Formats: sequence, structure tokens, C-alpha cells
Amino acid sequence: IFSYVERARSWHQKNKNTTCLIIPIIRTLNTKNIQRILISWIKLLLILDISKFIFLSMRLPEKILQKAKDASVRIVLPEGEDIRIIEAANLAVKENLAEIILLGNKEKILEIASQKNMSLTNLEIVDPNGVRSVRDYANLLISRKTKGTLSMEKATKQALQPLVFANCMVANGDADGCVAGATTSTAEIIRHAIRIVGQHPSCPVISSFFLMLFDSTGLGINYPVLFADCGLVIDPNSEELAAIAASTADNAELLLNTRPVIAMLSFSTLGSARHPMVKKVREAKKLLAEEHPKLKVHGEIQFDAAIHEEIFSIKGGRKEDYTKPNVFIFPNLDSGNIAYKLAERTAGAIAIGPILQGINKPINDLSRGCTAQDIVQNIVITACQASSLREKDI
Repeated sequence: IFSYVERARSWHQKNKNTTCLIIPIIRTLNTKNIQRILISWIKLLLILDISKFIFLSMRLPEKILQKAKDASVRIVLPEGEDIRIIEAANLAVKENLAEIILLGNKEKILEIASQKNMSLTNLEIVDPNGVRSVRDYANLLISRKTKGTLSMEKATKQALQPLVFANCMVANGDADGCVAGATTSTAEIIRHAIRIVGQHPSCPVISSFFLMLFDSTGLGINYPVLFADCGLVIDPNSEELAAIAASTADNAELLLNTRPVIAMLSFSTLGSARHPMVKKVREAKKLLAEEHPKLKVHGEIQFDAAIHEEIFSIKGGRKEDYTKPNVFIFPNLDSGNIAYKLAERTAGAIAIGPILQGINKPINDLSRGCTAQDIVQNIVITACQASSLREKDI
């Protein structure tokens, strides 16, 4: 069905005035129910031109989608005049994934939406230039200033910037989370998040993870897992690596709804090699065991030994100690970044992220090359994180 819809959509782009000719092709199908379903889907997808990211967002585990829907959290998108953001916001609202707040010029946003036949009902559009809360946010910025002083005039000017305004909304409780980065660098996202929302006191380092969705027929891994850190911390020391593992384990429990099992990855398995890089991973595992004794951790361990029980046993592990990992911690950014892209490009995995961790409230980053489906998926993860924080507050 997906293949057929994609071909139909591609054909429609070249023949926009003859959409009606696609429908008779389907009538050759024998089953009336299948005909009716396909016709309905294709009519909808051709009108909205969103077939690709509807299907890709459906690759998210149903439990994650349902958790986001049940949460009913408010997610602010500061880059509201970008067409990808608008498309994603529209779908997120239609699917009840979150309550969405778009920041930007309302007339411009509605004009862009109308060009794609989107009505943008049931979502909020806020122009920072026209709201009273700017003064409150300016005061918030002044209170967050740690060095020197910040005048009300300068604070107000800063608060009018969409990304700053969005962070202030989250810090002030006017939104539960923020997704940005379609037109903004990661450095800017993190700088404002730390300054305004703040780094969580229990996390010595802000890091990131990817939710990796593998095909059910995949070899070795055929279930959702988390990879970290693949997008932020270049060369963590042993303390930072342990903190990254602990934070990622928390998110694994939240998103996968199961006990986290961690693989601390290395080119050595259980002492098979000696090197400063191996020592770092070994020390990180020791720290993790001391600070979080209930966590199940394999390591230091090579990737093949982590995902195959037989290889684990051959390389010195006891079979009774083996449990398949769902959290993979890489020793540095080189290995993590390469690994998730290899999984994407050669194993057909879907990588959702990078999702930030270690901030007081969910502020998540997008790649500037992101698609609308990437944004939808990020909104869902952000909604789940916000829901978890809300439950802890209660």
C-alpha cells in the first residue's frame, strides 16, 4: 500500500489536474473493502501531500504514540514560519499527539498554510511582538543572568526572539516542552536551554540519544533501542559517560516501557584489551554500578557480543548473565555518530533524534535538514518526556 501511494503521489505531482484518473486504477482490485480504503487514503494523501511522514510516523511504537496522546501536553515550536514546522504542527494536532503553539507572524503562517491547503484549526499561533507576557519573560531573563547586569530594555529585546521566547514559555510553565532547530544551530538551542530552562542538578553533562527503530526482520536487533551519545558530547570522560548511560536508561524506561539493559560499548570485551580508551569505559561501568546498583549493565563489551548471546559466551561472558541490551552507550561521538548513520543507511533503521537529556524540562533539537516527519516524531518524544516530568511533580 505504501509503495502504491508513493507512486501515485509522485505521479500526481506531475499531473495535478488529473487526480481523478488515479482512482479508476484501483477499481481493478477484487475486494471492495480494499478498494474503498485505498481510495479514501489516496484522496486524503494527495490533497495534503503528507503521505511520506504519515507512514513514517506510524513506525513509532504504538505505546509511545499513545503515551503522547494521553499526555495532552503543550509543545511550542518557535520556528513557526517554516513550512516543515507548519506541516508537522498540523499533523500533530490532527492526530492529537500534543497541543501545539506556533511562534511567528500569524498572517504569514496562515498564508503559507493556505498554499498547502491546511486550515491550522485547533492550534495556537503566538506572535511574541503582540503579547503582554514579554515583560514577564524579560524579568525571567534578568533573574537568570549570572554575570553582570541585564537592563529591562535589552531583556525585552531578547525575549522577543522566538527561540528565547519559547524557552521562557517552558521555564515559566506556559508550555511543557520545546522543539526547535529546523533553522537554528544546535549550539544556540543548547545555550538558551541551559541559560533559561537550566541544567538538571543531577546531571553533570547535557547529552543526547537517538531512538532507533529497526525492522522486525533485522539481524541482531529487531526491536526499538536507544543509542547515546551520537550527537553532542565529543569525548566524554568516565564520569560523563556514566551520567550519559544513566540518563539514557531513564529515557529507555520511559519510552520503551521496559527495564533498561545497558551495553557499555568498546573495542574490548570483558578485559580482552588494555588501552586508555578501554579503561575509560570500564571505569564508567564501575561508577554506574556504584551509583545505580539496580541497573543491568554489560561491559565493557564489543557490539557483536552485546547483541548475540553466543558471541557473548565465546568472549568470556556467562550465559546466565546475558540479557539483550536496549541501551547502547558509545565511548565517544565518533563511534556513536558513525554507528547510528550506518544503521540508518545500511539496515534501514529509523533514527529519531537527537533528543536532549540533562535539562530541567524538555528542549529538543532538530537537524537543519529535518523533514516534517522528523519533527512529528520529535514532538511525540518531547511530549512523552514532558508527561513523565508532570507525573514526577504530582
